[in-house]
Amino acid sequence: MSQMKMADDKIIEGDVDLISTLPDVILQDILCFIPTKLAITTSLLSRRWRHVWCEIPSISLDVDTQTAASVNETLTRYKAPKTKSFHLIITTMMGNIPHIDRWIEGAMSHNVENLSLDFLRHYYKYKLPDFFYNTSSFKQLDITLSYDCKVNESFR
Repeated sequence: MSQMKMADDKIIEGDVDLISTLPDVILQDILCFIPTKLAITTSLLSRRWRHVWCEIPSISLDVDTQTAASVNETLTRYKAPKTKSFHLIITTMMGNIPHIDRWIEGAMSHNVENLSLDFLRHYYKYKLPDFFYNTSSFKQLDITLSYDCKVNESFR
């Protein structure tokens, strides 16, 4: 087996999984740089990785590549007390409006700081739910629209 010399002069075997020895908070920061769907698949690597993704500080969900049921399952398992960034990409509204409201509410329940909503390639009108206007955790809000979105007058 190959050996690798470490900076502190300890010799370790080449087959040792060094990344799994990192603290969860470091692993979660690393997982933020890949799509959430891929981060979730890391839970298959080993028991050590099973729940690491559940508290990543940033989450991005694409309803075009995931079913509503899959997004619901992801958000049910997501346990971060505070979410730095929540990005939701919605390419079809048909049948998803109640889900979208629930997903936004879920992000807000995690005290999301940066909320990004992309409503793309559809022509259904969407009204942001009333609870949307009652949060103080937002530091940044980005909404991308390909159509009209009704916004509460008090929010303008």
